[in-house]
Amino acid sequence: MPMSQFSELLKEYIKKKDITIKALAEKCGIDRTYLHKILKGERKVPSVDFVENISLQLMLSTEDKSRLMELYNISEMGEDVYNRRKQVSKIIHDMANTNMEDPDALTFKTEVDIDSVPEISIYTDKRELRKNLQVLICSDVHNGSDIQVIAQPTEFLTNLLSIAAEGSESTINHLFFFDNTSYEKNTAKYNLDIFPFICHLAQKHEKYEAFYYYEGASAYFNSTNIMPNIMITNNFLIRTDSDYCEGVIYRSKPMVEFYMRQFEKFKTKCAKLLDHAVNILEYVYFWYDDNANFIGVDFQPCTMLCLTEDIYNAHALLPADAKEFVKAKLTMGKKALSEHKFVNLFSEKGLAEFMTTGEIFELPRNSYTFPTLAERKIMLQIMISLCENGMADYRIIKNDYFAVSKNLCINISDNTSLNIIARNNCFSDFSYLKISETSLVQAFWDYFQHFIDSDAVCSHEETIEILRSYL
Repeated sequence: MPMSQFSELLKEYIKKKDITIKALAEKCGIDRTYLHKILKGERKVPSVDFVENISLQLMLSTEDKSRLMELYNISEMGEDVYNRRKQVSKIIHDMANTNMEDPDALTFKTEVDIDSVPEISIYTDKRELRKNLQVLICSDVHNGSDIQVIAQPTEFLTNLLSIAAEGSESTINHLFFFDNTSYEKNTAKYNLDIFPFICHLAQKHEKYEAFYYYEGASAYFNSTNIMPNIMITNNFLIRTDSDYCEGVIYRSKPMVEFYMRQFEKFKTKCAKLLDHAVNILEYVYFWYDDNANFIGVDFQPCTMLCLTEDIYNAHALLPADAKEFVKAKLTMGKKALSEHKFVNLFSEKGLAEFMTTGEIFELPRNSYTFPTLAERKIMLQIMISLCENGMADYRIIKNDYFAVSKNLCINISDNTSLNIIARNNCFSDFSYLKISETSLVQAFWDYFQHFIDSDAVCSHEETIEILRSYL
């Protein structure tokens, strides 16, 4: 079917351009019979280069070429795999362009007289319900309340919890389901759809605890439960419909306590989705304890494994015990390289910036001083040596294909875990997350495996040549 769709679209473009198949075949340098068979859907399109060439000869617009290329990719991968990879790519792009700092975030400091709130408030107006949710939850959190939530992640819920938790020490316990229909064709679609909301909140609030259980998405949304969303604070029990258009707010201690007991029972049946690390030292545990093959994607090449003991001792601004801890972990990392495959994807701009300034994006700026140019060259030589000896596979991402952000680093292990570092603009605050849910990890692992093999990434040999040019 996708091949047929490609053929039909190509025939439509040929007709619009008023060119004969014979003339087009000659322009493309291919046999006319071969092109005829492609247009009939009897022969497979040979490569991306064929699509590029025929788009050039037909002088297609960028939009028309994209449509043709999309159908080619679908015919190669299958629609489900293509859509899953496209969704992962969008998630990475959105995460890279979301700064941890949000100067426009609203903070509700409204003091609410609890006794003045009715025992039961019923809302049928969406705006009124949402306004009161913000005021009551933020007021309770401001007075030290934690938040317990059973609801599917949405943009509204993420914004509400972000506003409520802003500047507080309150814990958010969030229970939701992941689709468990992995035996069907469209493996991780629903889980990938809701993952950005979870990840955004986790990056903003270290005390956000996410727990999941498995459920069929279709079964859940076809449920007759008309008030599936539950929120509990110290003083309020809130139940709403799935869209936060209608709901009921209870100010009743017995109701709050009853639902809290039920919440805790339900929580024991859920699995923890993510772990936070509070600093780079704890994050190092995340990375090396997986004991698996790794793919790392960052703006800069991974320089931590190229630090000699002398350079490290000269530049690390850490307490003595922390310094020894990191040194031990670096030794473990080098050992892990000899036992597992490590592919490091990065931009040439990141390489150039490291060689020009000596800044190491893997570390907060207040934890080290910049290596000298001579020391940077030593580190680059070690990087080349690791690459040539097969201990690490450094690969440069071509800038035209993939915008690598300074604000984001992703490490993905072989179907084990997804590790995410989000940096703010001044690189003094980092957010470290580790996600182990199978469908998410597999989707990201598949995406980067495919990405490495694509035209978007320089070959092993090309990368070594570029690295050498910076010496």
